[in-house]
Amino acid sequence: MTPIKKIMIAEDELIVARVMKRALEQSGFEVIQVSDETNAILASSEFCPDLVILDIHLKNKSCGIHTGEEIRRRGIKCPIIFTTGNSYEQTKEQIKEIENCHLFIKPIDTDSIVRYIHGNFSS
Repeated sequence: MTPIKKIMIAEDELIVARVMKRALEQSGFEVIQVSDETNAILASSEFCPDLVILDIHLKNKSCGIHTGEEIRRRGIKCPIIFTTGNSYEQTKEQIKEIENCHLFIKPIDTDSIVRYIHGNFSS
């Protein structure tokens, strides 16, 4: 497994994105942040992240699940961590067809996500 060095966060809540970005950068990751589907798809191709953290509901009423599917269609195979504040079972059902993905329910403790990344994606 490729070690995680570059992370893309797609999150429309600016404060949540900034807190997560700062925590990940302090843990040694290179991080970019986007807030909508169009920029997430573009950045995933240009930035070539090792991990994508993708909110289910993005800016401009974009759908994170659709974004994840489009990222996969473009040949990007890195792990995707979906984040959401909605029903776990409903979201789990919606993302089950997307390979190599995980689900975190909000609110997310940034220390927990950093530990999860280190514990699950380290070589």
